[in-house]
Amino acid sequence: MKLRRILLAAMAVAALGLAGCAQVSRVATGDVTVQERLSVKLDRAWNQFEGDQGNGVPTWTQQGITVDTLKFYVGLKNGALLAPTPTEPKGQAPLEYRSTMQTAEIVALFERLYSRGGSSFTLDLVAPAAFADTPGFRFEFSSVRRADDVRLRGIGWGAVRNGELFVITYTAPRLAFYPTGVVAAESIAKSARIRN
Repeated sequence: MKLRRILLAAMAVAALGLAGCAQVSRVATGDVTVQERLSVKLDRAWNQFEGDQGNGVPTWTQQGITVDTLKFYVGLKNGALLAPTPTEPKGQAPLEYRSTMQTAEIVALFERLYSRGGSSFTLDLVAPAAFADTPGFRFEFSSVRRADDVRLRGIGWGAVRNGELFVITYTAPRLAFYPTGVVAAESIAKSARIRN
């Protein structure tokens, strides 16, 4: 229990430091539309980070951006990047979505995204799953964040509709936050609906 309190305090301090560099807004309960294309229902409020903290991707958190993140990749068209790639390591292709990609190739993009900067990534599961009323996929993974050696668990839900990619991912520390936070994330993913 003492270790958990120390971990919470350290993460809270780090989150406050980073929050000073980004705008934070509250996402209230009820029906919410993300980037005008994906509707979700919230049974609890979330904090949304604007600007660089989310790398241009809508990013929500309950505990702080360095603790847990819920990210929305909405309506990515052929050639779109998962995240800005101004300084990809030499010889690495940008994280570019192509509408011809199969599930394994899409998940491989997220593996590259989450292992950037030397963090580890272990894919634990990939399975077919409905997402946003569309046949899609679900993937689960483990990671060790290089910056602070925090062990993370992650999950993603996704689908391709009319050539556009829609994915929601959730990550949090494996023991302290993931088991409770994933319940709310799963509820949001189940409620997702694509707007034309």
